[in-house]
Amino acid sequence: MLVAGVLLLVAEGAARLVVGPPPAGPRPMGGGGEDYVSNTLTGLDIAPELNPTPLVTDPFVLWWSKPGARKTQPVNPRPFGGTDTWTIENDSGGFRGPEHALDDDASVYRVLCVGDSVTFGFNVDQPHAYPRQLEALLRARHPGKRIDVFNAGVPGWSWVQGLRFLEAYGFDLEPDLVIASHGTNDQFWPAQVTDRERLPGAGRPAPEMPPASFLQRTSIYRALQRIGRPQPPAGPSPVCRSEIARTGSCRRVPVPDIEATIREMQARVGEHGADFVALNLDFMETAAAGAARRAAEAGRITFVDFVQRLHARRDAIDRERAAALRLAPPGPIGDMAPGQSRRVVLRVHGDFGADAAVSVRGAAPFRDDFPFAEPLRDDGQGGDEVAGDRVFSGVVEAPPKIGAIEYAFWLDETCEFTPLPPLPSTTGTRLLRFDRDTMGPVADFGDGGLMAERTHPNARGQTLVAIALADLVETLPSFRRWAEEKRLSGPSRRE
Repeated sequence: MLVAGVLLLVAEGAARLVVGPPPAGPRPMGGGGEDYVSNTLTGLDIAPELNPTPLVTDPFVLWWSKPGARKTQPVNPRPFGGTDTWTIENDSGGFRGPEHALDDDASVYRVLCVGDSVTFGFNVDQPHAYPRQLEALLRARHPGKRIDVFNAGVPGWSWVQGLRFLEAYGFDLEPDLVIASHGTNDQFWPAQVTDRERLPGAGRPAPEMPPASFLQRTSIYRALQRIGRPQPPAGPSPVCRSEIARTGSCRRVPVPDIEATIREMQARVGEHGADFVALNLDFMETAAAGAARRAAEAGRITFVDFVQRLHARRDAIDRERAAALRLAPPGPIGDMAPGQSRRVVLRVHGDFGADAAVSVRGAAPFRDDFPFAEPLRDDGQGGDEVAGDRVFSGVVEAPPKIGAIEYAFWLDETCEFTPLPPLPSTTGTRLLRFDRDTMGPVADFGDGGLMAERTHPNARGQTLVAIALADLVETLPSFRRWAEEKRLSGPSRRE
């Protein structure tokens, strides 16, 4: 149970491994008695050092990034030929990034980014998480003005935890803008107790906290809170029983609660005189993304779907690469043929010899009935278009009931993405959806494009998020007022 509990934080939103070692991981989308939060808290109590992101338990938000933590580790999974590492440096309050002054200077524009491991910047080095890049961009565009961006992204967090953080701690920072993004953790993992039931205060003001509330989290204080922490029920909670009856399973935050929580977050942020922006960074594309979109539409919340944006950019890159190599563009071929198998052409470009042993291996997501391993060729036959162009191709015949595959390319017995111990990544695969014969993209061997793995953007993907956010921030009422006040009269007292 310990390993599984800690693994949940590592593989946030992770799918099971379907290609190569190590053995297949857990099936998080299935039912059963597993409970993400209970396992996570158990892991943090017993062996917190195993988690790749240093975390501590917290009485108000369940867990939080460890103040002052320093850690360097390899990117996981490791791309073929890669040796990249990423470093975590948390400030004295637990925010990832440099120390920011928590003073009453009204001339500063403060942005608070609340989210999960994507906001935290899992698998990217310290300067590359989008909150850090956003701060650097805004400061470069507005020299001489103080703009601080706080990274309150915490791996494993849900929308309910994000709301509770704002109420318990976040509003103490007096942010001008709150940018929030959750979702994968809300809907991906099974639960025996919903987050609302665990955190009944979410949606109401928190008890009065000391001004330096982050710095009050001593080990003794956390130990006392842990002793008094209520134990979860032996079986499903009342809300989970209702969800199981209604949908067949229970998740940490049911879809209706996600919508309600986002609306509550908007209301609380508005009460504190700040702007609010909601993001979709749920790259596992759970039902939480649709819930966030509906909440934004109903509440007229500024909402940016970065999953859609990064997919569009990835598709454009794929088309450009195929055109540059004078190959067929990726995408569907012909019309849908219900009840018939689908011919899926998979292609990879690499600096291999023409006789290299290149293959593709994979399976259908969350299924055991369609594993495949196919050799790839660069001889103009068997689906390959041009002999000797270093693009190796092969065909996978998918039965009618299969509409998606997870896969990775292999050179001899070496996978392009290697999961690393002690907690191997389970998302080092590619994903392709299809409803007819399809030409897959021309992948570069060992290059995930804009993603470090399927759940988290790499530095390039994080940069796209930061640039778009910088453009958006400059249009928001709070920023425009602040910039105008600075231009006319310099520092002004914060209302």
